[in-house]
Amino acid sequence: MSEQTRTGVLAWDGDRKRLVIVEAGGGKPRPVSNPDRDLAPELRARFGPGLDGTRVDFTWRKGQPRQIRPAGASAPVRPAAPRPVAADSFLNPYTFVPALPRDHAGGDLADAVPIGHHRLAPHRWSGRIGVVLTVVTPLLVLDTARADRDPATGHATYPVLLRDGSPHLPATSVKGMLRAAYEAVTNSRLGVFTGHTDRLAFRMPAADSQRMVPARISDDGTKIVLLPGDTPPGGQTRPNPVLHAAWLPRYRGACVTYPDKTLPGHGDEVEAEVELVQHYRWNKWANRHEEDFQVWRVRSLARAGQAPPAPTGQPPQPRRAGRSYYEPTGRTKRIRGWVFVTNRNINRKHDERIFFTGEEPERIHELTGELRAQWENLIRDYRAAHREAEIWERPGKNGVVRPDEYIDDRPGRTAWSPHLYDEGYLALKPGDLCYAHVNDTGEIEGLYPVAVSRRLFRAAPEDLLHPTLRPATSLAELSPADRVFGWVAPSGPGSYRGHLRVGPVTCDQGPEAVADFGADGVPLAILGQPKPQQGRFYLAHSAQAPDRPLSPGLGKDRWYTEGQALRGRKVYRHHAGLPEGYWADPTEDRTQQLTGGRYQEYRRPRQGTEKGELTPDGRAFVTDPEKEQRDDQNRSIRGWIQPGTTFRFTLEVDNLSAVELGALAWLLRLPEGHYHRLGYGKPLGFGSVRLDIDPARTDLRSGEQWTAYYRTLRPDTSPSAEHAGEHASTILDQARHAFEQAAAGGQPVNQTPHLAAFLAAAQGRPGVAVHYPRVRPEGMPEDVPVPPDPRGQSFSWFVENERQERRRIRTDRGLSLPAGNEPLPIYPDSR
Repeated sequence: MSEQTRTGVLAWDGDRKRLVIVEAGGGKPRPVSNPDRDLAPELRARFGPGLDGTRVDFTWRKGQPRQIRPAGASAPVRPAAPRPVAADSFLNPYTFVPALPRDHAGGDLADAVPIGHHRLAPHRWSGRIGVVLTVVTPLLVLDTARADRDPATGHATYPVLLRDGSPHLPATSVKGMLRAAYEAVTNSRLGVFTGHTDRLAFRMPAADSQRMVPARISDDGTKIVLLPGDTPPGGQTRPNPVLHAAWLPRYRGACVTYPDKTLPGHGDEVEAEVELVQHYRWNKWANRHEEDFQVWRVRSLARAGQAPPAPTGQPPQPRRAGRSYYEPTGRTKRIRGWVFVTNRNINRKHDERIFFTGEEPERIHELTGELRAQWENLIRDYRAAHREAEIWERPGKNGVVRPDEYIDDRPGRTAWSPHLYDEGYLALKPGDLCYAHVNDTGEIEGLYPVAVSRRLFRAAPEDLLHPTLRPATSLAELSPADRVFGWVAPSGPGSYRGHLRVGPVTCDQGPEAVADFGADGVPLAILGQPKPQQGRFYLAHSAQAPDRPLSPGLGKDRWYTEGQALRGRKVYRHHAGLPEGYWADPTEDRTQQLTGGRYQEYRRPRQGTEKGELTPDGRAFVTDPEKEQRDDQNRSIRGWIQPGTTFRFTLEVDNLSAVELGALAWLLRLPEGHYHRLGYGKPLGFGSVRLDIDPARTDLRSGEQWTAYYRTLRPDTSPSAEHAGEHASTILDQARHAFEQAAAGGQPVNQTPHLAAFLAAAQGRPGVAVHYPRVRPEGMPEDVPVPPDPRGQSFSWFVENERQERRRIRTDRGLSLPAGNEPLPIYPDSR
């Protein structure tokens, strides 16, 4: 039987010299068989007749009262027994509950017009359910209105949300948690699914840039004019080709300007003297230089209609083993074209481009509505991948720097390309310059702002969500969660008030439930942002098998394609098996200390070295004890609600069918060791909570029983008060059974994909640490679990997961997010 929190009264049995407990709402007295084990210290000290009549809370576990404590006191949290933790694997903080197509859903799990509120239906259930919520891991309910933000760093520090000094848990937060869980276990429609109509994008392989042809939008805005230079479209795929665009020296000590020393701007029409150079790459396998490509390089230029000045001599590039170089071929000529500037967006960039026509003529294509839409979708995707502060609020030596400024060679510190910040790139206009991806038949498949660009997937997320799972658009489409919790039309008029209301939430412990960490607070670890373009984590093999991830090694160009499906509803795992003391002294940085097989994952490490230097024994990262990391990437908290805190509330329900009520009872009676997730910071382990039914505050009756009661207004028309809880418990047990039969179809619950996945996430896996993906740095022993990297860099794992050999993903890479509680490997960092 599941573990529950209940309320009762202690009584002294003088004849047998023993203590018994009588549950509120009636029931037979049960002996306290082991007072030393089961009584809280303050009760144990008074053991005897003095406890007679004392109101208590207790934990009902395996048919016996345990953890008996004064009413309103926190339940002690049992420390997990230390377990060996795998050093070479991890659990991702989130997983998915598969969402199956609903076209075969039947009975009360099918879509239907709701029963309404105008009368109490005879065979439906109405009343109230008392609930006790017990905090298992610290709960973060933050007061966003009173947050302090550092103007220099953008770092925000949040206090706990309080009312009259006690922690305030909004009823809306509880209802949101319950609705999300109810949607998952009833396989309902998604209540909200907005902003997923655009196709997502991925970074194309560098080899695809060979298909990119410089292009300009015609002066009337209706055509695409290809400017291939001296090489036909597709010609860059041949050995040692001449590149389409000329290179315009701009950075790293070489810079070609106008005669008046000003820099040519993007879109300028120019005339230039160019020289053909041969580029050589270093073949490390053959230990020699080899011809790579040829390119026209600008020696001098002037504005269109003016003659470029005579070019000056340039010293030859040195030829060095291990490095590429180029040398002049002696061929020169004059070209006319347009300057194409994307800024110094990579650290070793030295040239911009000039688009021109030479030996190959212009090729003209229609600028179709489809190509316009593709461009606009792509630019929106680029911008959605970055926070505004990353573009506009980068700190430099002398304050905030412009997006087009190069600061240093670290990611995010090079210059940004203009399409990420210039509003003029949101739609194509006459005279705009871009790249066109041209296929083997000469057709333009897409337009792009840079040569090695992001590319749109073939389908948008919405296209892969089965129509029966999309938000309801009418009353006839309301799924169980819509009917019980309420519904608002995704667009236009339409709404329905649900059949469940969460009453006020009260805290038993009051102000004592809050831990205070001072004004500076505790800097939390960086929370990852959702990245649905990571198809290996978000996509399923098919709509009929949403619990089956994509096949290992499937190429990115085959993600988000017809026939695939979304994995389902994102849920956060319970962090099981945490050692005693894991949440103690959070202001102390223990992120590099392995205690009980775990690191302090919830706290951000103090600042490390730029290159991620390790300690002399190689078992941890070097950090500076004087430098906390507080910036706009993470948050600090001034407190949390402590484990063991209990909240109480009631669920007011009306007109629920047995199956609808049963799904709610199923969530309120999860098996022992299974928890719901609530509040902020769930990926870091915060907010595991236990829900239990309080029989003393529960009263459920059928519409027929309520009718009889209201007709007479006599107390004997309903179950007596002493048996009300017992009566309600029977109703909930029967309803739970009805739900399991409807949802599992006669199968065991652990063989029903969506219920099994929900339970797996609610339970967690004790022997595997839960954290965002990370790699093992060079020099760290393989038998040591990898601690949090002070630099963050979870992206390194995804880079390693796409590692290729001979232009194919390695056979030990390309893994998708497994189902259930199966772990992922920690890769060695091979950069």
